[in-house]
This record gives sequence, structure tokens and C-alpha cells, in this order.
Amino acid sequence: MKIIRKVFVITMLVFFSGSFQLFAQASEELSDTYHRIDLAIAAKSADAISKVLSENKNTSNYPFIENYTLKKTRQLIITDNLELARQTALAVIDNNLENFDAVELYSYIDKAILNQQAANQAAENRRRLEQERIAALNAKSKQQLASRGNYQLVNTASGQEVYLNEQQSSFSSKIWTIKLGLVDFVYQKVSQPDYSSLKYGLAVGANIFYPSERLIIGADIFADAHIVTLSTEGAFPKEQESASSLESDDPQEFFFSGRFVPEFAFADFSKYIFLRAGVSGHMLASNDRERTGSSESFIAPVVGIALDNIHFSEVQLRMFGDYNFASLMNDKISTAMEFGGSIMLPMAVNDKTKVGIELGVQDLLLLKKEGEMENRAKFTFAIGVGNVTK
Repeated sequence: MKIIRKVFVITMLVFFSGSFQLFAQASEELSDTYHRIDLAIAAKSADAISKVLSENKNTSNYPFIENYTLKKTRQLIITDNLELARQTALAVIDNNLENFDAVELYSYIDKAILNQQAANQAAENRRRLEQERIAALNAKSKQQLASRGNYQLVNTASGQEVYLNEQQSSFSSKIWTIKLGLVDFVYQKVSQPDYSSLKYGLAVGANIFYPSERLIIGADIFADAHIVTLSTEGAFPKEQESASSLESDDPQEFFFSGRFVPEFAFADFSKYIFLRAGVSGHMLASNDRERTGSSESFIAPVVGIALDNIHFSEVQLRMFGDYNFASLMNDKISTAMEFGGSIMLPMAVNDKTKVGIELGVQDLLLLKKEGEMENRAKFTFAIGVGNVTK
């Protein structure tokens, strides 16, 4: 009995050892096959999947390989890779027509692909119909506009084409204003000698701007002449203040001034803040400058900043401040500055132009090297004409 038991035990050990080795070998082969299927799906090769199934069709592991392939097929459906999923399911069916799970899965995938293609085709048809509808409307509109004869085609800066009627096409990208100052007063005040005067004159001016998408270029042009002295005060000896002496001893002075100052603004930063650089001149004609202390004539460059080309409907506002390099041209002046502003109020506006009144103020401040000061403040009432900006 002991011998029989030993033989039985040895036989069982040999059997289980062999079975374990066979199981381990089968598991390793199955794992390698799964890896080949993974590589084939990653390469999107239905032929490689079919080859793996065909090579293992007669093995005992084939049901596991089929199930694994269908599992990967379902994952492809989840990731919306329907075409590869359909080819994978078809590879299973080609190798086993009796796998009804694969047949059912293939039918589901094929129907989903057909529905998706139908939806895409419907969207494409809608897009094409909309394009055809817009093209037909544009052709009809162009035909109507051409038949009327009062529209013209204009290319915009962005490359688009628009039609403008004659009234709209009359609007220019330029913005301009011309003014005639019928009343131009200047009040002059000199600190040493203590002298002041009020003079009357005439003025002319213009502002023009050329806007673009990036840069706005303009110019401030102005000139005036004050040749009529309305009143004076100071700079006369007491004994000469009688009417007869004033008539003969009153100093006669004429003021002439002008400026031409180009301006530019960066539209991306601000359409209304302008940098200025140009030239300004202030001329004096006097028969007794020593008694009045008025500064001698000078023409000098100026630089400054302006808030310009500001429109509220057709009301136009502007302000500026300049530093005048008069000290380079007149050795008696240490610092010179100019400031000004105006508002134009329209009285009549038609399709192309507007007419209005402009009220403006300006000031010239001169600081002399001896510590003296001269100030010339102006008030201008002008008639202005400009183009319509809308």
C-alpha cells in the first residue's frame, strides 16, 4: 500500500507540474496575442487584426481572443472612432460567422455611421443653400443698384465692397474747418514798465485732418493782425495825460502773429490726443517800444500737445498747449508758452458742409530774462465753415 501511495503522489505531482507549465505557456501566448491586437488597433490596421484572428482561429485561446477584440471594438465606439470599430467587428465576423455578438455590434456601428453621414450631409446642404441664397440676394441687390444709376462701389480698407449713394459718397475722410475772425481782441499786459493795451483786429484760420486706421495727421493754421488800439494804460508821464498830449504821445503798435503746426495722433491709443510740432511767429511794429516794453519780433519752433478733432454731433472742440522756443531767437526772452482753445457751434448743416460760429481764446506768455513778464490774451469771434463729419 505504501508503494502504491508513493506512486500515486509522484504521478499527481508530475501531472500538476506539467499542467502548470502548460497553463503558464498558454497565458504568455495569450498575452502576446492581446499585445498584437493592441498594436494593430493603434496602427488603425484592420488587416493586422484579421491576420491575428486568422492565425489563432484553431487554437484553444480563440474565444478569449475574440472577446478581447470585441472589447477593444466597444472602446473604439466610446472614443467615437466608428470607422475603425466597424472594420474591427467585420474582421471578427470574417473569421467566425457564428459570433452573433460581433454581427449585432457591426450592425449597430454601421447604422451609427450612416446616421452621422446623413447629419453631416444635411449640415453641408444647409451651408450650401445659405451661400446660394446670399449670392442670389447680392446679385439682385447689385442689379437693382445698377439700374438706379446713383450708387457707386467703394472698396473699404478691410477689403470689403460697399455701395454708397451719391449723398453718402460725398462725405470725405478728410475733416476740415476754415474760419474768418471778424472780431479778434488782444489784451496785452507788460509788467515792466507797467503797461497794458487793448487792440482790435482780424483773424483767419484753418484745421484739417486726414484719418486712417492707424494714424491721424492734421494741421493747425492761424494768423491775425491787430492794427487798431482801443485803449492803453500806463507808460506815460503824469504831465502828459491831457487829451491833447495823449493824442500826440500815444505809442502806436501793431501786432501780427501766425502759426503753422502739424499734428498727429495714434488711433490705437487715442483719436483725440495729438502731438504737435511746427512754427509760430509774433511780429511787432512800434513807434515807441521803449515806453511800452513790448517784446521784439520773433519766429520760433514750437512743440506741444492738443485735444483736437473732438466732435459732439457737429459741435467741434479743441484745446492745445505749446512750448515756444522763443529764447533761441530772442536773447531777451527766457521762456515762452502758448495756450488756446475753441468751440464751433453749427448754425446751418446740409449734406456736405456746415456753417457756424467759433468762439476761441488764446494766450501767449513771455518770461523775460530780467524777470519781467508779458502776456497777450486773445478772444476771437469767427465765422466757420467745415465739412460734415457723420
